[in-house]
Amino acid sequence: MSKSTSETENTQGGLTRRTLLKTSAAGALAAGIGGTAVQTSGAATDEQSENTAYGNCWQCHKLCGMEVTLEENSEGTEVATEVHGIDGHPRGSAGEGTKGTLCPKGLSQVEKAYSPKRIKEPYVRKDGELTAVSWDEAFEYAADKLETFKEEHGAESLVEFHGWGTAGTFSTLFGNLYGCPNSVPHPTPTCFGSMAVTGTLMGLGGGNIRWVDYENTEYVLVWGRDVLETFAGQWEAKQLLKARERGATIVTIDPVYTETAKKSDKWLPIKPRTDGALALAIANVIIEEELYDAEFVENYTHGFDAYKEAVEGKTPEWAAEKTGLDAEVIREVALGFGRAAPNAGITSWTGLGQSADHQKGAQNLVALTGLVGNIDRPGGQRWFGSAGLSNPFEVGCEAELPNNAEGNQCYLTDPEAGYASLTKKPVQNNVPEMVDNGDVNGMVYYYRNPVTDGATQEWLGTDETDGALDKMDLVIGIDAFWSETTKKADVVFPESSQLEKPMLGSGGYGAYNTEAWVTGSKAAIDPQWNTKPGFDIIQGLGRAMGYDDYFVWDSKEEYINDQLSGLDLTLDDLEDEDTYVLTGEYGYEKWKKGGFAQGADTFWFDLDKKLTGAYEKLSEQAGAEIGTGPQWVPPGTIGDELSEEYPLEMLDARTVEFSHGGDQALTKPLEQLAESYDHEHADYRGNYLVMHTEDAAARDIEDGDMVTISSDHGEAELMAFVTEGIRPGAVSVEPYGFGRGSIQPDEDGANNMLLNSPDQIDPISGEIDRHIAISVTKSGGEN
Repeated sequence: MSKSTSETENTQGGLTRRTLLKTSAAGALAAGIGGTAVQTSGAATDEQSENTAYGNCWQCHKLCGMEVTLEENSEGTEVATEVHGIDGHPRGSAGEGTKGTLCPKGLSQVEKAYSPKRIKEPYVRKDGELTAVSWDEAFEYAADKLETFKEEHGAESLVEFHGWGTAGTFSTLFGNLYGCPNSVPHPTPTCFGSMAVTGTLMGLGGGNIRWVDYENTEYVLVWGRDVLETFAGQWEAKQLLKARERGATIVTIDPVYTETAKKSDKWLPIKPRTDGALALAIANVIIEEELYDAEFVENYTHGFDAYKEAVEGKTPEWAAEKTGLDAEVIREVALGFGRAAPNAGITSWTGLGQSADHQKGAQNLVALTGLVGNIDRPGGQRWFGSAGLSNPFEVGCEAELPNNAEGNQCYLTDPEAGYASLTKKPVQNNVPEMVDNGDVNGMVYYYRNPVTDGATQEWLGTDETDGALDKMDLVIGIDAFWSETTKKADVVFPESSQLEKPMLGSGGYGAYNTEAWVTGSKAAIDPQWNTKPGFDIIQGLGRAMGYDDYFVWDSKEEYINDQLSGLDLTLDDLEDEDTYVLTGEYGYEKWKKGGFAQGADTFWFDLDKKLTGAYEKLSEQAGAEIGTGPQWVPPGTIGDELSEEYPLEMLDARTVEFSHGGDQALTKPLEQLAESYDHEHADYRGNYLVMHTEDAAARDIEDGDMVTISSDHGEAELMAFVTEGIRPGAVSVEPYGFGRGSIQPDEDGANNMLLNSPDQIDPISGEIDRHIAISVTKSGGEN
């Protein structure tokens, strides 16, 4: 997306981006450049190192390593003043010998730790009002409420919303011990379900469509992602740029002119929800030119005949009519990708994961990896290896951990209950209906806000009606900031920030494409105000509930050391090595030994032996024939159709400053967001509606105008950002997570999730549909 037509340019490794705000005393000491950041104050000096602690940033849950500069204040307490990246870190750098940096989210952690907007002490609801209490009283109050709840409704009437919490024991408490079977995981039903579930069913694996072996790749299709602004740690953006500098071809396929598109060899501004047509056309060319991996297809795949039939006649010319792209460009990309394979990769994510119509598009896209045989091969779709951590309940706990949820009805996944998707995946949109029907009467959540990460206004209700949160008998939350959700809770446990608690992560995707790793750190500073780390909160509540035998650790550090025991490491060892240790090498083609996803021995082009019944039901629902193999499904077959009343297709995206709205209450990221859209001088600190100049002119909308977005289910208001960097007919809310239901419900910005209908889901994966037909009007106008 072109955020400015007259940018001030900074470069790092060839990357261009408008300079973010200058340094501040709050510790956000960086200029953000295209998804990375450099410390303007330089590295910590030898003199500073005597007062250096460590951390692992968790704002987008990627664990980039941090050096934390500590200074003694007038009261003799050490306080954090700056944070810096760690060189060579597996998530915060491009690998050995490269500089570690932090993005704006990481650089905001000092402000977050000391933010006066944080929840500063525990609260329980007394006489209808949230009242501050001691930790002991909060634990006992919650334990009593949970016991009464189980007696009256049963544990199966509780829903657990588990986000990216750092305790490691949240599901242990509420699932294994309390017996709650209803768990809504993050991110599958709200973030990229259509892609993740489809990829897993086909054998690639839910997340493996995202991870490219950048060090060896020759060709990358960036398909519905913005790697340089919404990366999975600093390593990914940096390694993509290194690949480009090495000569690899980068092609971005996206309706929006993203930061990644700016640095790509080609930008394909595809019409939303037509990705499946493009994928079929690429396959058509590769098969016709005999560029596919015949040996892999013959020996390791199922359903190739159905795939060949699906792509027959799907030429670049055919796809050009569907996608709005040039046929010769499609052919050129297909040939380039096919000739480079298997040293060619695809990185895709929410762009093909957030629409009901994208399920088939995702299947067509994932099929390309089987066609060219790039799965877990150099330069292709990398299956990263992880360092195995020990189970702390087997190391430090003498009592055998039960599974008390087993046997309790899981309304979210039981087809007989009528709330599950066609693959028995949970559907978050159905929870308000479950509450209305009396099947769900309570909720516990941690590092999650279902109202802003993909739910509907049925959660909050209207001025005339109560929402699901009001109707529940019990709501318990662990959070750092007040939101509309926490304000409706019965118990609010205030959690410490990243700098105030020990952290641990183990391997997976990162800068070391052949070596597993672990990273971890102790708390850099003491918990602020009367807050506690999530582990301490869960352990305290568990003990109050009578589960003392299972919560035996004196601290999270002890728990982490038990996890590290199998690697013969401790947190002290990790901090001695600047927070990370490489633990061993692993090879390629791991599917030859362990099979594909879910233990399958083949890659599945056609899901005929897995989902025949589900697709029959889907065909009935859609009123169209939808088969088990790759197929072209036009926009509007399952999801929204554009109309005269609602002629624009709304998308949403993240930006480099925010992750799920988690640091929305902080001043620095809000200022950076405003400046990156050239609106730092406006009296507005919300999110933006990105729209094309043609669409804006037709509605008499100018850049900086306040606009109202409306669907047949709701409306919201935010500021317009007018640009040529988006395809006409599409608009994008950037970033999502503002407005009603959020951390700042009464401040600027819009929660676009509230325009979503409860019925708008991908029936196969349960993914909430975030491609919505809307209208846009100037606020106060009639156009």
